[in-house]
Amino acid sequence: MIFADVNEDEFELDNEFSKGGVIYREVRLKNRGSRCLNCGTFTTKIKEYRLKKIKHNIYNNIQTYVLFHQRRFICPKCGHTQMEKDPFRSDDNKISDKTICDILDMLKRYNVPFRHVGEYFKLSTRAIIKIFDKYVNIKRNELTNIICIDEVYFSRHRKKKYVLVIINFYNRAILDILKDRDKSTITSYLRKLDFKEKDRVEYVGIDMNDNYRELIPIFFKNATIVADSFHVVKHISKALDDVRKRIMRRYEDDKKSDEYYMLKYRDELLFVEDTLSNEFKEVKRNHHFHYDLSEFNLLEMMLKIDDELRNAYELYHEYIRFNNTDYVDTVKTLDDLNEIINDYKLSGIKEFIEVSNTLNNWKTEIVNSFIKYKGKRVSNGPIEGRNSLIKKIIKIANGYSNFKRFRNRVMYSLNKYASHSFMK
Repeated sequence: MIFADVNEDEFELDNEFSKGGVIYREVRLKNRGSRCLNCGTFTTKIKEYRLKKIKHNIYNNIQTYVLFHQRRFICPKCGHTQMEKDPFRSDDNKISDKTICDILDMLKRYNVPFRHVGEYFKLSTRAIIKIFDKYVNIKRNELTNIICIDEVYFSRHRKKKYVLVIINFYNRAILDILKDRDKSTITSYLRKLDFKEKDRVEYVGIDMNDNYRELIPIFFKNATIVADSFHVVKHISKALDDVRKRIMRRYEDDKKSDEYYMLKYRDELLFVEDTLSNEFKEVKRNHHFHYDLSEFNLLEMMLKIDDELRNAYELYHEYIRFNNTDYVDTVKTLDDLNEIINDYKLSGIKEFIEVSNTLNNWKTEIVNSFIKYKGKRVSNGPIEGRNSLIKKIIKIANGYSNFKRFRNRVMYSLNKYASHSFMK
């Protein structure tokens, strides 16, 4: 049915035909009359008909058009004229309401770009964007008791290349997106929020950004700041990787050497947590060495290249074991963290000495990350998952130059209950 959304019993004329690979449906409604908007007199008197060509939906991959013979009524009392109600359009669009709704429904899928929607509905990309901008304007969601804050790379064409994302820890709903991560922008935003809403926040998960840590106690009086464990581990991972690169550069003159091969192409072995698994000890043919080796053997060979690399490897995994421990005692957590900080400081490895200063600076927030709320450790894990989808939205669109459109697309597509404002 082309008009599944329209009561066809109301048609006085109903004629369907095809021409040039397009389906046309010529219709005229039964004359139900109209009440004059000027004097209130009811009339069925017709002054004229006007033919409206309305682009409708895609039916069996074929474009359809409505040829609507719309009456123009004239009031016998005051002479005022007015058009008959259009059942296909609530606005003076060239396409039907049904088509607009179908377009907006398709745009709800985060991995469908505007261009693909336009190709499907045989409309220009610009027309699809105009429909989206007109009917999608997502309001911010209220803050919840646990929120996560993180930035996402938005565009290299802007002076401020990152936007700030605020997410609900539990259902991963995006609460809002700020145009940048500047301290002034965040301050201005939080000042406008209701005090009761801000007081409801109990935990705030952040990466190790001093601006966030400075502002949270000012605006969230009841909140505990939690340093996201993922970002802490990422920071330490970088230190280990920097040590690997520094040692690898010694072998750049002989890129066919065993040392260069292992450090350059098998660096992922340094970050494997379960090195005792059967899979890691499974022997396979190695294309570089031309004999059978397990990943475990290869890792051992790599660590023998340099004692500093082995020490960095052990320091990294010391923190991984700490991070994976199910602590219940805050004092014990702090004691173990202090031990790690001292080990890093005394390691003699410049990359880990720098990390020790960072860990020491963020001790309280790192310890807070082991606190469980309703049996679940607070982290920025949910926001990392959302950030990956946001990056995909940017990628499939080849970037956004309009922040408002970008914000609406992300919140509309990724928030399950977000809806457009189209009303028929």
